[in-house]
Amino acid sequence: MRFGFIGAGVMAGAMLESALRAGYIQPEQALVYDKIPGTAERFGVSAAASASALALQCDIVQLGTKPQDQPALLEEIRDALATKDPLVLSIAAGVPLEKLTPYAPRAVRLVPNINATVGQAMTAWCAAPGVPPEELAFVKGYCECFGRAVPLEEKHVSAFFVLSGSAPAFVYLFIDELARAGVAAGLPKALALEIAAQTALGSAAQIQRSGTHPYELIDRVCSPGGITIAGINALREHGFEHAVSQAVLAAWRRDQELGK
Repeated sequence: MRFGFIGAGVMAGAMLESALRAGYIQPEQALVYDKIPGTAERFGVSAAASASALALQCDIVQLGTKPQDQPALLEEIRDALATKDPLVLSIAAGVPLEKLTPYAPRAVRLVPNINATVGQAMTAWCAAPGVPPEELAFVKGYCECFGRAVPLEEKHVSAFFVLSGSAPAFVYLFIDELARAGVAAGLPKALALEIAAQTALGSAAQIQRSGTHPYELIDRVCSPGGITIAGINALREHGFEHAVSQAVLAAWRRDQELGK
């Protein structure tokens, strides 16, 4: 089995690197075509002479180009895809399966997020009806090389993309504000940021591993008349919960506008 990557930028490159590190893909199985010279060598894999040459040699082809570049790419490799009939994975945001299946009947959309670069992505996949179970199992295992993965109906991709793709920026902002408040309270800047980031990481892990509802965990941390409940009340007073939900919905509405 050969796995080809057309485009190996930040996101696609992180996915390839994670799969190689996990041993899910062996270096000799991977083939890369990228317009930037030396990209394949950076990952220790072979380079293809062109996108079409790659598609002719591979059983699985990942399209890692920008959304606006994908229509031209699909036309460029149309004949190669028809000849080889590979499983095609696309990570281009906003490109639905109906745009892929005329070129690749066995197409799968992958929706990873930036945390793939540290092996902690939240990825969704949605597949065309013709993708067999064994190939879906491969896709799931591949996605789990760089984080968690879930199947998703395509109609929910927009909401998923906002909650997973945009929300990291909201979390970064929250961590930054925690750290800035720590500095205001007297902590050195670097130490405050380290504390805030680790606290956010540990808190997320607590929810994932314990399966406990966030509100139950809040109750465990808060004591009557204590310092934590004072902070919680301040967050509510200043509209924290409303601001978070409105940020997600504003991003979702904007995504709907751009998709029209």
